[in-house]
Formats: sequence, C-alpha cells, structure tokens
Amino acid sequence: MEYTIILRKAPDGFFIASCPLILEAHAQGETYEECLANIREVLELCLEYRKERGEEIPLEIDTQKVTVAI
Repeated sequence: MEYTIILRKAPDGFFIASCPLILEAHAQGETYEECLANIREVLELCLEYRKERGEEIPLEIDTQKVTVAI
C-alpha cells in the first residue's frame, strides 16, 4: 500500500512527517532518511491496529498539488 506523506523541517532542525489520510500517523527524525523510516514504521503500526480492531483501512485514490496566491 502507498500513502502520501507531508514532510517539513521544524525550527529546531528536525524533520517532521505526517499522513493526511491516516490522521494519527506522525513521526520525526534528525535526518530526512530517519524521518522517512520512522513514518513508515508508524504507518505500519497504525494500519495493523486498525486491522486488528476491524476498522476501515483507507485507500488513497489520487493526490494533486494546488497552487494558491498569498
């Protein structure tokens, strides 16, 4: 399964990742690579937990970027 994640760099230099489709999935890491590994593990745990509880496993259909003027 593939999920879109959002990565950003925090003011303290850490990388932070979240998954818009799995709202409880957040992770951080000192490096980009560590953050990616951590969010992958978190997503696996979240999906395993949902499966064990008989909850819906959301499937991503598509992703798009939207440009806005500020």
